[in-house]
Amino acid sequence: MLSSHKIFIKGMVCERCILAVKEIFADLHVPITGITLGEVTTIAALSDPDMKVVKEKLAALGFTLLEDKRTRLIKQVKSLVEEVYAGTYDFPDNFKFSDVVTRAVHQPYPVVSAIFSELEGVTLEKYIMEYRTEKVKELLVYTDETLADIAFRLGYSSAPHLSRQFKAQTGLNTSHFKEIRKMKQSLTHPGEQSS
Repeated sequence: MLSSHKIFIKGMVCERCILAVKEIFADLHVPITGITLGEVTTIAALSDPDMKVVKEKLAALGFTLLEDKRTRLIKQVKSLVEEVYAGTYDFPDNFKFSDVVTRAVHQPYPVVSAIFSELEGVTLEKYIMEYRTEKVKELLVYTDETLADIAFRLGYSSAPHLSRQFKAQTGLNTSHFKEIRKMKQSLTHPGEQSS
């Protein structure tokens, strides 16, 4: 069964508008399953670059692309993930990301989590784990911080906890990425001893 995605457009007021918008999607080879005043239904969600092109083409005709509330919510949650797990967040005792989300978006966490899973095709928890794992890789390769420092910066309870989750996520030990760092250093500073 094909999923569908709705795109909301401000400024469509007549049949001519529908024809003009239909033509934009046809020119961009985006298959649509329905079009009414203010709304286009596509077979699947468009990528960000495709949406940018659609937005530009619509603007040229005097139409405005409207973000639906759920899409805005997902962007807000992703922004919170980036803010909290960037490595500079001051994690309070008994920290729960769900509390941060609930306060920021003024909606119950289970509702936000369900919307995230539906629109992103992955649970919010898995998205956070993957984000943190990528951040750990980055810090291992580009800084000389210890695993304990990285664990502290990214809100892990301990370095062993970070190591276990990292291994489960990537299938690799954190030491693998430390070796990559050493290789990069030897390539950029040949003849110097790496620590």
